[in-house]
Amino acid sequence: MSYSVIAPLYDRINGDQYPAYASFLQDAFRRYAQIPVCEVLDMGCGTGRIAALLADAGYDLVALDNSPEMLNIAREHNAGKNTLLLCQDMRSFELYGTVQAVYSSFDCLNYLRTTEELRKVFSLVHLYLEPGGVFVFDVNTRYRLETVFGENTFSYEFGDGLLLWRNEPGKRSCRFVLDWFEEQEDGSYLRFSETQVEYVHAPRTLRSLAAETGFSVEAVLSGTSFDAQPEEHAEKESYILRRLP
Repeated sequence: MSYSVIAPLYDRINGDQYPAYASFLQDAFRRYAQIPVCEVLDMGCGTGRIAALLADAGYDLVALDNSPEMLNIAREHNAGKNTLLLCQDMRSFELYGTVQAVYSSFDCLNYLRTTEELRKVFSLVHLYLEPGGVFVFDVNTRYRLETVFGENTFSYEFGDGLLLWRNEPGKRSCRFVLDWFEEQEDGSYLRFSETQVEYVHAPRTLRSLAAETGFSVEAVLSGTSFDAQPEEHAEKESYILRRLP
């Protein structure tokens, strides 16, 4: 899957959410980890901005992503910080040692197609996460993928171009068609396109896999609010798992 279109635009779309998300993660570590959290894995780090914020807060970060385009930007954000960047797939990653916390932000797990792929990821997290450590991730819900995204089209206007985001829902999935129109000096536009697909993962599947792979489910939240439990029309859910002994 290519991220050549979305990588340079990702921070422009999501950047205002990063500080709050980094704070949420730190709160989750403090509330639910039974061991001190020093080393943290960012699984699917994207442009690395959240990893950079956690590094600034004093954590040692390992941040992995399978997109070279994303990692090129992550290197800029993490220059001079205590962050190790790895170009690896979350379904088959290898680390040099264990960590006390793992997180996967901004619906990365929705890009996994099957329950078996999810199982591989959960098993690898269990392998590299110390007992008592926490695994925090969020997913887009069925409601968001089928209704909020649905067949809708969104546009993002920037000073140097326009991004059109078209959605094509399928069976427990949604296909994103991204077209970036970049303005040239002569007033014409160049068009760049890519497609992505996210898949629905039912709450019962996530809970079942957590138990199967050696985790307890400590909390399921609506978005990143510790005060909000998931509702029928929640767009995102956050899971906080603890690795059992």
